[in-house]
Amino acid sequence: MLFCLIVDDEKWIRNGLVNRVNEYADFSAVSTAHNGQVALEWLQGNYADILITDVRMPNMDGLELVRRINGQFPWMRSILISSYDDFEYAKRGILLGTIDYIVKPVKQSDLEQALQAAAGQLRSIRTNEARSLMLKNYNSAGGLLARWQEYPGNQQVLSLPLLVIDTFHLLESWVGERVELLLALADEWIAGVVAVRKTEGVFEWMAEEHDRSPVPILDDRRLYFRLVGVYRLELAIAWFNSHDGMAGINSGRRSIVDVKRYIERNYPHKLSLQQIADAVNISKPYLANVFRQETGMTIWNYLTEVRMREAKELLLTTDKRLSDVAEAVGYSDSAHFAKVFKSYYGMNSTELKNRLSRCGAEP
Repeated sequence: MLFCLIVDDEKWIRNGLVNRVNEYADFSAVSTAHNGQVALEWLQGNYADILITDVRMPNMDGLELVRRINGQFPWMRSILISSYDDFEYAKRGILLGTIDYIVKPVKQSDLEQALQAAAGQLRSIRTNEARSLMLKNYNSAGGLLARWQEYPGNQQVLSLPLLVIDTFHLLESWVGERVELLLALADEWIAGVVAVRKTEGVFEWMAEEHDRSPVPILDDRRLYFRLVGVYRLELAIAWFNSHDGMAGINSGRRSIVDVKRYIERNYPHKLSLQQIADAVNISKPYLANVFRQETGMTIWNYLTEVRMREAKELLLTTDKRLSDVAEAVGYSDSAHFAKVFKSYYGMNSTELKNRLSRCGAEP
């Protein structure tokens, strides 16, 4: 369920949007506000995933509200609604990163498309955040797992049931609210527990000793294998931090800042992983690994994000042809650029301009 905050200075419009949003099973209108200031005050003590806001309102307009939300609640996605003569507002809103601009009177099909686009971006954001967390845990604990495998055979056998039981108790209180994110990370997590897969007997031992399924919450042995070791991995992080300090982590974060700066300056050019690694003076394998750990995305995902952001701005603020925009942001093949653009924004460049042209002006 995704929660929507609806902001409009006209009560009848707010009520109408509440009814329309609540028609969809995956969305709920949790609150309304008559201007941006009231909306921000509400958000200080409450939660929403999606903002649906009018552009022109007293005290704080919709654009200022979106700008504030981008800074204070960066996970939220925003949808603008307004009248036909607000072309400049629409353009500025899209440049702020809003999902869509919907012209009043709001059509159900337009609202549904915008909500689904917002939901897609939120799913992607949450998956990336969770993947980043899990990859940090897995990579930080690699040394601990290796040392455990070096123990004499009997000692491994004796310690493994304790590992499973500790993890089992942790999962009972921890996994329920996070299972959706963990499922999204299943493929990333398998490698971290491959050694445990070879000890199937432990599960039978648990069932006999405790007269219960190893994972009554999930009832899924495959997923449990993917989650086994979470507790030990958290201990490993603490151990490595206490012995090795934060120097490596801080160094990695500085590297990420350098990589992002390099990409933002050189995105119009053809870039390779080796070229980026050389520019920031770190090895290619380390670069790929630490970037994904710290950001939750690959370097190529980030490069695409930068290029698409710049492409949208060029399309909305200049008269450049599609092929010229493609070349300006680093794509030699305009057809490939068009495909990437539509995949990223959910609409092609013509559709984007058509949405704005409803306002009575040409982009």
